[in-house]
Amino acid sequence: MEPEKIRNELPPPESLALSQAWLWTKAAMVPAERLINGPSSGLPDALLLLVALRNVHRAATMAIRHMRNPDAKQHLTDAVAQFEVALPGLVEARDVVEHFDQYTLGGGNVQKRLRRDAVSNGIDLSDAELAERYAPRLSGTGSHPLISIGPHSIDVTRAPNAASWLLGRIDSAADIEQRMTSEPASHISPRRP
Repeated sequence: MEPEKIRNELPPPESLALSQAWLWTKAAMVPAERLINGPSSGLPDALLLLVALRNVHRAATMAIRHMRNPDAKQHLTDAVAQFEVALPGLVEARDVVEHFDQYTLGGGNVQKRLRRDAVSNGIDLSDAELAERYAPRLSGTGSHPLISIGPHSIDVTRAPNAASWLLGRIDSAADIEQRMTSEPASHISPRRP
């Protein structure tokens, strides 16, 4: 048997983004389900959920960067904005999780800015105080958990629907994009102002 022949070309970027969004949406479902319905490992599930949700967001922005169809790009840009409203502070909270090696010592980028602002107001914040402010926490009730990091709180009950919804918007934007690239140029109508 011969090994499978390796393709010389990548699939379209929007297709790659869609497949990544699907994987990360599925990855978000497991810790969200455990956090909401149990049994959960608590904070480890919360951290995994944040990373998975952020990667659904990243897949959407990846697709946007590579889209040439203005309608597809706008459709997905609007969807990302709505996703960010549904899960405010997600990107910033995930940054703290991802850069735990800095934030647990009080030296993360946001903490450095807080320290500079505090010093300019005559306040001295210790590394321990800054680390405590950005320590991940899981709170709320069993059926309505919240993940808090710094000033950001992510409502876990919104996570599965938000991720699935954004996955659907990536899919529809990819369809719009692929229709543009598969149609002959004479069939593409100019955008109206």
